Amino acid sequence: MKVRLLFLFLCLTWNGWADTFVPYNPDSLKKGDWITLEAVHYYPYVAPGIKDEIPWRAENIRRITIQATVADRTDKSISIDYTLGNLYDCRNDKEKPGFYYFDSRYQQDFAFDNNTSNKQIMRVTYDRKSRKPLTSDKKDSFYSYSKTYVPFGVRQEGLPAYSETSVRDSLNLEELITPVANDFLIGWKEDGIIQTTPGTRVIDASFALPPNTEFTCSNFDINASKDSTIHKKLFIAYPTEYKVGERVTLLLTPGDSITQDKEVYANTHTYHYEGRGNEQNNLQYNYRRFSYYNTDDFRSSPDELEKAFQSRDSLFQTAFEKDFKNMDPYWYRVFELSEQYFKGAYILQRYYYADDKETWHKSSLLDWQAPHFASVNPIIDYAYSLKKPYAASYNYFLYAYAIHKKQELKSDNLCLNKQKKLTPQEDYLLNKQILSGYPQYLVNGANLSTLMYSKMLSELEEDYNDFITSCPDTSLTNNVKKIYNKLLPFEAGKNIKETGLIITDSLHLVKGSDRKYILLFLSASKGLYGINLQNALDLKQLLKEKGLDSTVHLELYADFERRNAEVVKPYKAIPEKQAHDLNYNLEVGWITILMREDGTILYRKFSSILDTEPILGLVEKDLNREDKSLNDFMKGFKEGILGALLISAIIGIIYYFRNKNKQKQERNRRRIRELELRAIRSQMNPHFIFNALSSIQNLINRSANQEANKYLIDFSRLLRKVLATSEKKLVPLSDEIEQLQLYLKLEQLRFPFSYSLTVDENIEPDTIEIPGMLIQPFVENAVKHGIAPRGTGEITIRLSLQNQLLIIDITDDGPGLRTEANGGFGIRAVTNEFEILKTLYNTEIGVTIENRQEKEAVSGCHVRLSIPL
Repeated sequence: MKVRLLFLFLCLTWNGWADTFVPYNPDSLKKGDWITLEAVHYYPYVAPGIKDEIPWRAENIRRITIQATVADRTDKSISIDYTLGNLYDCRNDKEKPGFYYFDSRYQQDFAFDNNTSNKQIMRVTYDRKSRKPLTSDKKDSFYSYSKTYVPFGVRQEGLPAYSETSVRDSLNLEELITPVANDFLIGWKEDGIIQTTPGTRVIDASFALPPNTEFTCSNFDINASKDSTIHKKLFIAYPTEYKVGERVTLLLTPGDSITQDKEVYANTHTYHYEGRGNEQNNLQYNYRRFSYYNTDDFRSSPDELEKAFQSRDSLFQTAFEKDFKNMDPYWYRVFELSEQYFKGAYILQRYYYADDKETWHKSSLLDWQAPHFASVNPIIDYAYSLKKPYAASYNYFLYAYAIHKKQELKSDNLCLNKQKKLTPQEDYLLNKQILSGYPQYLVNGANLSTLMYSKMLSELEEDYNDFITSCPDTSLTNNVKKIYNKLLPFEAGKNIKETGLIITDSLHLVKGSDRKYILLFLSASKGLYGINLQNALDLKQLLKEKGLDSTVHLELYADFERRNAEVVKPYKAIPEKQAHDLNYNLEVGWITILMREDGTILYRKFSSILDTEPILGLVEKDLNREDKSLNDFMKGFKEGILGALLISAIIGIIYYFRNKNKQKQERNRRRIRELELRAIRSQMNPHFIFNALSSIQNLINRSANQEANKYLIDFSRLLRKVLATSEKKLVPLSDEIEQLQLYLKLEQLRFPFSYSLTVDENIEPDTIEIPGMLIQPFVENAVKHGIAPRGTGEITIRLSLQNQLLIIDITDDGPGLRTEANGGFGIRAVTNEFEILKTLYNTEIGVTIENRQEKEAVSGCHVRLSIPL
């Protein structure tokens, strides 16, 4: 019990440290810091279905984002560049049912002018003492653009990429920004709040902004029954979905203060919230009670579905009038639109499976003028969409709508109509014809993600590259990249040993063998489906009939009760760790891999063994590949080219042995460098452990036994992490960040200092790999030289991406670094490691260490690491 209480105390204390806010003010600004401002103009509201009071709306509004970046800083002045980020303009047409729409992020999808973002508007130089502008260097800031007409609702002909109707508009950015720039530093308060002109607000920055929202809730871990209470204060610019751990997602509006009722959860296992912002959160966790109709039959009739809609509408209306009448108007609009999208998707899906299509055509449900089609605007409504499962109705509708339109296009096209199924490339291109803007990228990104599990990546390379280069939304491209990188080790030609599958050690791979094959199937789903068992038995019999039973070895694993082991042969029980890894790391239930006996992958599919023909065909093709070479040789011999072949063979043999000798020398050289790298890291780990043990000794000598016990608990966790990654050449950035946070937490028991660790939103820590223990020595140096001499202080760590470089900035506010202090063991070891990594990977990691006094009016040290990605 004491251990549990201690662990809970540590969690709560750590969360408290993580939420410590240190205000940023103009004197804190340094070169490269940035603040994103948004200028908002509301048009008179004449659109149906939404009230004028919603401040976060996507209709009848113009939003302009402006990036303010510190370009230079001296003792007396500071210069800031103001550049255009994005321009969004959506306004009702008073005479026609639709919007005139412009979004500079999606210019390539519409008939828009080719204006570019990141356009510099002006540079303003301020006096640091008075904070007033001294000079203003203004650029050409006239911005002209064309707005495309977008009718209300979705249409029978789809949402094409171009529209014939547009109107011209223009904006003088200088007139807009000058008042903001004049008062920018003057309106910056000591508590970190930046007050701007009316109609302008701060939405992001390279540093922490003052919290404006808070919550207290339980983060229920997906692998455990216990919970840890989390209290967090944060800054958000817009209403947003905020994920807390694996299972909790909160809907937050700026200014919310939400508290979870833990007693309700303990008694009923339902989520219930109190405080400002509770309504939208209570509704979303009750949403599933509205999610199903009286029938789940995909072939239900239109009349049955219409009755189910009426019942659902009644439940919703009652819920809004009784329980959620005080909900924020924005979230009311979110759920209102979600209902319409859910209905539209449900109708299209039922129509797809219907036997009697004619009845559906006659029904009012499939009428494109019905509210569930006419009152939605996918190009604009993504601003209101939810991503949480069971509430992501917008996504659900777009997928159903795209499938419906592609089926229509296929039936109208004689060439496509002859095919049983669209190719991935045809599917990708048709989505571009049906959709535009954000909806197109959302659907194509989701389709690519799904196809990557069922197709080899090489089959999708062209579409993948097109999507990554053309999609302007980094949240969508990051998700697709993450899946691509996760599946890349399973690509044909790779070796099973590179995949990280735990089961690999049990496969008895034979080095150099390419005449026999292993068919590996892993099922992490609970229980073994009868169809999988039957398919395995059929495949075993088929291999025997074709004389391949001694050539193809089946390795079949599934999760079943051990008492059924005799019944389910040829299956074996999958190790629990392997099942967990598939479910939570790869996020798949099944995987089928055909490989040569040396582990070279020929084929993979993340599904069960349903279609055996491709597997047998690939085996026979791979077996015959050398026979084909022999036939080509004999054919060449008969055609009289033996002489040329002999000459080529002699040259080839000479080249082969020369090249082989060079490769051997290169392998030996790289092996020596790798051993040197491992030796350096083996020295660094004891160095780090020595420092940690010294800290424990210090606490014991001061009779701080309780602190020493806490230190030992966290030290053991950190030591396990360090040992787990010490043998790896590269480790995920997320692991390195976790180690840093553990280390800093430990050092905080010795010194009452504060720290902040921020990671830019465009960084995916799980998808980036760096050499292990690379950052820690520099952070340790900051503690040793910046914190220890005074016993207090602040350390700031920031990770950002700049021109394909991962930039890691580490600053402290200590006395600065003396020349002789640059030679600490950890720094020297990492510097040597940089040289070896440069030789091994032809990658040069940059490092600069300088005193902050040289460029800033503050003391301390600044370290910058630059790692090419």
